[in-house]
Amino acid sequence: MAVSCLSSSVMAAGFQVNEHSANGLGRAFAGQAATPENASILATNPAAIGLFKKSEFSGAVSFIDPNVDVSAQANTSLMTEQGNVPVASAESSEDDIADTALVPALFYTTPVNDKWSVGVGGFTTYGLRTDYSQDFEALHFADTAEVKSFTINPAVSYKLTETLRLGFGVSATYAEAEISSAISNSLRPVLSQALQQQLPANASLFKLEGDDWGYGWNAGVFWQATDSTDIALSYRAETELELEGEVSSQIQPDLNQPGKVDLNLAAITELAVNHRLDRQWSLQASVVYTDWSTFDKLEANLQSGDDFLIKQENFEDTWRGAFGVTYKVDNDMTLRAGYAYDDGAVTRENRSLSIPDTDRHWVTAGLTHSVTDSTDIDVGYAYLKGREAVVDKTREIGALTSNVSGTQSANAHIFSVQVNTSF
Repeated sequence: MAVSCLSSSVMAAGFQVNEHSANGLGRAFAGQAATPENASILATNPAAIGLFKKSEFSGAVSFIDPNVDVSAQANTSLMTEQGNVPVASAESSEDDIADTALVPALFYTTPVNDKWSVGVGGFTTYGLRTDYSQDFEALHFADTAEVKSFTINPAVSYKLTETLRLGFGVSATYAEAEISSAISNSLRPVLSQALQQQLPANASLFKLEGDDWGYGWNAGVFWQATDSTDIALSYRAETELELEGEVSSQIQPDLNQPGKVDLNLAAITELAVNHRLDRQWSLQASVVYTDWSTFDKLEANLQSGDDFLIKQENFEDTWRGAFGVTYKVDNDMTLRAGYAYDDGAVTRENRSLSIPDTDRHWVTAGLTHSVTDSTDIDVGYAYLKGREAVVDKTREIGALTSNVSGTQSANAHIFSVQVNTSF
């Protein structure tokens, strides 16, 4: 399962990826749906592409450097006639479990006439990758988790009145996923004795790999409320995927068969405002709601007809609030800054090692420099700081009951560069 130029991140709520534009990153994506600075607006609000009088092209790449650390203790007991007997205890700590990532995005828009505009975008909306080393002593809770996706999104905008535009798009999303857990070093001798066989190092408890195409739609409204204020409402519908692939295990041979797992990419709603104070200063604000409660569990539907519960996720719906400021220095230079608070999708009892998630703060800055009359370059930077979160999970492996408890901490640096040109 290899897909080139698809990327992943773990630094937005759940496994959502926000990085579609460098100019948006510079103001923490505040007012994104209401701020059509270039063609990348298509990813957030198709209605706003109707504001451009010429054909527009934008290409961006974002570098995400996350730092996610886990500090925990794993304790395992065996159920006997005398009750639970402790059989293993080990420190389960590891640093940098999330990989760096490159997130690409491409957009093109063009007016058809004075009412209609069309465009197409290619970008990532969801992705993650966490990977623990072979020495991690809680591999039976999490080893590798990866989701990669890429969306192709054609869209159209229609000018309903002089101040109101409507937009609609359809999307095709390709996604592939891998999730696995394994036997940690401290549990290997215990399980080898229980199963009366010698298990290899890091024997697989289970591994699932699969991919699928999913289809969805998005819509938006762009309203020029006054000469100085734009208001936008956008919606990206849920994309339902049925990842089809293989399930395997070195511990449970009956799992070695084809299987499918449902994965729903949550719907996203944004209310955004862009207000121009004067010719140089403007303020942006957004409220974003993500319907994460649709992601309740990962369960493999095996070819045999049996269902294998991989993990109960129980995500909750999330809110994101952002505020930004833009300052136009002159015709060649624009500066931006922003702040956002991103609500985590999981509660303490549902927090997992494979999909780390917690509330986070964004502090961002960026600029645009005009190279020519028709081409400019955007640069954006963000520092994300996650709240330290408690992890407390229990799982059973036959007669064994294992618990891992501790904390997760996370921060990240994001750098984004974008080229925009009109013709």
